[in-house]
Amino acid sequence: MNHHGSNTNTTDAAETNNPAHTPLQNAPHSVAMHAQLVQQQVLINGLGFGGLLPFYGMAATVAWGPANLHQWALTALSVYAGIIIAFIGGISWALALICTPSVRITQALLIWSVVPPLLAAASFMADVQTRLWLMVVVLALAWIADKRFAIALGLPAQWIQLRAALSLLAIGALSWAAQQA
Repeated sequence: MNHHGSNTNTTDAAETNNPAHTPLQNAPHSVAMHAQLVQQQVLINGLGFGGLLPFYGMAATVAWGPANLHQWALTALSVYAGIIIAFIGGISWALALICTPSVRITQALLIWSVVPPLLAAASFMADVQTRLWLMVVVLALAWIADKRFAIALGLPAQWIQLRAALSLLAIGALSWAAQQA
């Protein structure tokens, strides 16, 4: 196994489950990502956490808004959540193209990248309350998968922490709205 960060590294997921063993932490993609997370921290956090405003705005409208806006807010929240879930899938697609150490991880990322948007789209076949709960499940699954991929790719801890915070807060808003639906 190559520990120098080249693209010929064939680390498998089993090896990367050990936190003490992070062969890609100094890989060019991880170093570059860390630099961007530091240099653009204010913008990244502003965009990420700002993206939660529609989640909470629509959930608050469902909980406290006029009754004639509830259905509209539930629909808007569902559509917005579906778009965010598709965006999350797109991140996996980009990671597959930029920073994968093995063919196996590249293929897994590419295949996984289409799963969250497909599940979100399928959720629109259900009633709105069930749809929101299904999107909660999709966001949770996406977080679990993304954390595993982040470890396998040696991505910076800041990325994993940001994804965790954004996912948990989005899940909270969807859960709140689903309980009110």
